[in-house]
Amino acid sequence: MNLMKNRSIAFQHNFYPYFGSMIITFFGFYGFTYLVTWVVSHHSNNPQLLGTILALTMLPAIFLNLIAGRVLQYFSARRIMFITDLLTGLLFIIAYFLLQFSPWETLCLTIVAVLNKSIGVFYKLSNKTILPALFAPNELATVNGYQTQIRQLAIVSATMLVTLALLWLPPAVLILLMGIAFLLSAGLDLQLQTTSISISQTSITTQAPFRLPWGLLINAISGCLIDATIAVTIPWLTVTYLHRGWELSWLLTAAALGIMSAPIISKRLPTQSLLKLTQITSLCLLVMWPVFPVLLGSMYLLGLTRGQFNIQFFTTLQTTTNVNQTMMWTLAILDGTTVIGNLATPFLINWLGPWSLPSLGLSLLLLGLLQKHPGFRRILTPD
Repeated sequence: MNLMKNRSIAFQHNFYPYFGSMIITFFGFYGFTYLVTWVVSHHSNNPQLLGTILALTMLPAIFLNLIAGRVLQYFSARRIMFITDLLTGLLFIIAYFLLQFSPWETLCLTIVAVLNKSIGVFYKLSNKTILPALFAPNELATVNGYQTQIRQLAIVSATMLVTLALLWLPPAVLILLMGIAFLLSAGLDLQLQTTSISISQTSITTQAPFRLPWGLLINAISGCLIDATIAVTIPWLTVTYLHRGWELSWLLTAAALGIMSAPIISKRLPTQSLLKLTQITSLCLLVMWPVFPVLLGSMYLLGLTRGQFNIQFFTTLQTTTNVNQTMMWTLAILDGTTVIGNLATPFLINWLGPWSLPSLGLSLLLLGLLQKHPGFRRILTPD
């Protein structure tokens, strides 16, 4: 009884500092990512340069995902959240001064983006790990639901506000303001109060042979390729064919709104298989042509199907044995896929131009048909 009372008190105390810190962190991360995309797209109009920068940003995450779990064995998640927010704030403040004196704006932003993503790997894992120590088990679903909604609201507000702010402020000043905000987030991390975590969940046998769920991963890999291709192609299409920078913000906002509405719509519609969701996403790519209304609707549907996929995919993974090991390798593989997609997309654009997204959609539809073949299924799931 006292434990439940303590949990209830902890929920009331931790709610505002946890979500306050998370809002700042999400806004800062996605706002900075959008800022880098905007600067590179408008200064160079070079999809290969943007793809390379995005790939370099993701590259450290492949390896850091494999060691972040071990770091959490020696340091508390609360401490890592505080350290990562503090380091990010200092990084952005230093970047502001470097941008004042350095003529190489793109190079500076690339270095800061790589360091920011590297720090973010540790924040992401600690942010997920700390939840059972902050909230009661029956509150975790509610907290995760709020987290999903806030993440997408942060993406929407970041893209819109950064676009508006760039009308009056230079990128360096925006980075300085983000750095100050991250220092405030670090202060909120210190206010969190953790409680003892039950280890009954460790009763799952650890002697079972570890095997990656390739039947699930093949669709997740397809989704990551789509996300990576969209991240490079949409800014290029906007600058090259639409010729107005504000439209990029609206397109990214439409995708974020689609993801944000995914939990609500999922409750009202029958559950779809991961393969079917991937095929629907591929169909969205088939109609993505550089006409603003078409792209706007397609980006919303793309976000909706990708949001439903991610909810179902990670929920399924959390019910498997060897969850920690499965998550670690899954994140490493998906981040690696994102790097490959970012590097390959510029070549796809140079080869196919505006046909890049429809061609990818057609290829993934054919892969989906192949997955339905019994022989292909036996290869993925030999048991």
